[in-house]
Amino acid sequence: MSRVDKYQLKLQQEIDSRASFMSDTKWKALFSLLKDVNPQYVTKVKLLLDDTIREFTIPDEESFLNEKYIEEYWGVFELKEIEWILIPSEIISERKNREELLTSKVKTQNIELIETALQTGKQFEYELSKSGLKVYGYK
Repeated sequence: MSRVDKYQLKLQQEIDSRASFMSDTKWKALFSLLKDVNPQYVTKVKLLLDDTIREFTIPDEESFLNEKYIEEYWGVFELKEIEWILIPSEIISERKNREELLTSKVKTQNIELIETALQTGKQFEYELSKSGLKVYGYK
C-alpha cells in the first residue's frame, strides 16, 4: 500500500469516527459568504490528521484544484480534511526592531458580522467565543 493510500485510509477512519457537519458544497458556500462579508479576514485552519493550526487564506471559487483541493503556501489539502476554521476576533502581530521587541500590534476583526451572515441560508455548526468564531467540519 502506498503512502498516499495509507494516508487516505487513516483519514477515512478518522472521518468515520466523528460527527460530520460539512460537505465540499457547504465549505464552498461558507468561503463565498466570508468573502462577501469581508475578503480580508485572517483565518486559521486545523486539519483532521495534523495538530498544527495554520494560517489560511479564504479561497475564491477559481482557487480550487479539481473542485475539492486547496493549495496554500504550506501545502495542498482536500476540503474533507478540514476539522475546523477559526476567524480570530483579534490578530496579534509581534513587532521587532532588529533585536528589540516592540509593542505587539493588535488588529480586531468584526466576527459579529460573520455570525449574522451565518444565521441566514445554510446551516453551519459554529461557536462564538472570546477567541473568535470557529466553524466545524467535524467534532
